[in-house]
Amino acid sequence: MLESILGTAKDYIQKEVGKNTNVPKGQNTVVSDVIFNTVSSSLKKQAGGNAKTGGGLNLSQLGGLLGGGGNNSFLSTTSKSVVNALVKKTGMQPAVAQGIVASILPGLISAITKKIGGGGLLGNVTGGLLGGLLGGK
Repeated sequence: MLESILGTAKDYIQKEVGKNTNVPKGQNTVVSDVIFNTVSSSLKKQAGGNAKTGGGLNLSQLGGLLGGGGNNSFLSTTSKSVVNALVKKTGMQPAVAQGIVASILPGLISAITKKIGGGGLLGNVTGGLLGGLLGGK
């Protein structure tokens, strides 16, 4: 199931990066890879279990990481990690990186929650939470 979730994530990220006008020309692949690698690493690390063998990943636990139960540390930490990785690996300005993450991550979380059978309230909570974390002043 983890590979299926990651495949959904990768496809979504590639599509959205390609449409994002803030991504510097010619850097779509690099930006997509940085976002995907950072998000997937966070999911694997924080979901626990042995991601290499596919064991130990609990879908309800993953749903909780994505916003259920009032836990927003995963979203906050992942957002900051993606922004930092984009700045470090592509040289883009932090404000540009933050804008890209803010435009992609809420939809990505929704796509993942739909894949694991979530959505609805969980999708609304994560979308609102990410908007507050990334766009609010």
